[in-house]
Amino acid sequence: MVGFWLQTGLVMLLLLAGMGRIPNDLYEAARLDGAGPISEFFAITLPSVKAEITTALVLTIISALKTFDLVYVTTGGGPGTATTVPSYEVYNRAFNLKEVGSASAVAVVLTLLVFLINVVVSRIGEEKR
Repeated sequence: MVGFWLQTGLVMLLLLAGMGRIPNDLYEAARLDGAGPISEFFAITLPSVKAEITTALVLTIISALKTFDLVYVTTGGGPGTATTVPSYEVYNRAFNLKEVGSASAVAVVLTLLVFLINVVVSRIGEEKR
């Protein structure tokens, strides 16, 4: 819940900027054609802010996977390993357990995971040309 508030402002700003650039003529034309608020949302608003949603999703995923400070300060990875995240695991293995090799392996896997997730999200968010 704490991490949620860190990204809310940026995501809201991106979505509001995207919705602000949608011409009102599109909504008026949809209303004249008999579209309701729900069909306006799915036919006009959502496709128009697809790029902003993709950007927000990529930034949020990167932020979630690199969260270290929040876990370290609030719970220290505990109780037990209930709140351990990959970046905290890298720190724990490297500096507490003195297993630098396995910490490096976790860091490389984390980097590849972030890259692959962002490639998938970007491909899904691409507009068909």
